[in-house]
Amino acid sequence: MRASFKLTAVAAALTLLVTGCGTRPAAPVEDKGGELALATPFTDALGLVEAAKQGTRKNKSSKATLDATRDGAKVTGTLLAYYDGAASKIEANLTIDGEAGTLRLVDQALFVKLPPAEKVQLKTDKNWGKIDLNSEDPQTKAMGNALRKSFEMGDPAKLLELVEKTGRIVRSEQTQLDGVPVNHYFVEFDAKKQFDLFFGEDLPAEQRANVEKRLEGKDLRIPAELWLNAEQLPLKMTMDMTSFAKSVGGRENGESKSTYTYGDWGTPVDVVPPPAAEVGDYAEMTKQGI
Repeated sequence: MRASFKLTAVAAALTLLVTGCGTRPAAPVEDKGGELALATPFTDALGLVEAAKQGTRKNKSSKATLDATRDGAKVTGTLLAYYDGAASKIEANLTIDGEAGTLRLVDQALFVKLPPAEKVQLKTDKNWGKIDLNSEDPQTKAMGNALRKSFEMGDPAKLLELVEKTGRIVRSEQTQLDGVPVNHYFVEFDAKKQFDLFFGEDLPAEQRANVEKRLEGKDLRIPAELWLNAEQLPLKMTMDMTSFAKSVGGRENGESKSTYTYGDWGTPVDVVPPPAAEVGDYAEMTKQGI
């Protein structure tokens, strides 16, 4: 599989920008709310959403590390992100099964850095491929909408809205994460509701019918965990999609787990598009490279 295709596939799979199975951060996460009293955990997603919105009005950006396995493929990396709906900006430097790559989300477009081998295959001298998230092409539009929504899910308020719309809080506890007092939430998502929320009617009818057939009659729940500090900001988020992946035809021995560890909430973020001369339309590149 081409390296940049792997990257866009991973980006599409970041439908939470928050997913996984835990790892300890390399450095302690800055406690932006450690001096505050830790509130009693919420039992309803709506209350949690409203509280998180208050925190994100003050802290719209963060740095994060990713450690994931998708159907047996190892994915690691770092993300620098500014969360503000359609104005969100993210730079992700990822390594997928040993192949390094870079993604940038800025100005409603996803830019994928092309490795030398793929530039040859695609018959281009451009260093970056651009995917317009507002494209009118049906397949590109469906992917673009899903990508935009997935990147916006890095905003904890958006994530918790996802819990409200497609899942529920199973239970919670008060504990510590690397010495920081946190509320630890155990949640589960309904995979069918997530599919409807992210793709809606954007996906071509044939592809939508195929996915719905694979999900038909299955109660597919995706477990996740969230650790929030006293400012209702996430320090860590995990998801385990292994059972779901197997249910819809994934490898029997392949795990699909991921972890995001957050720090530096409120840090300045400067993500800019690549120079225009180095950018080409990724969809057109793939057509001429066939």
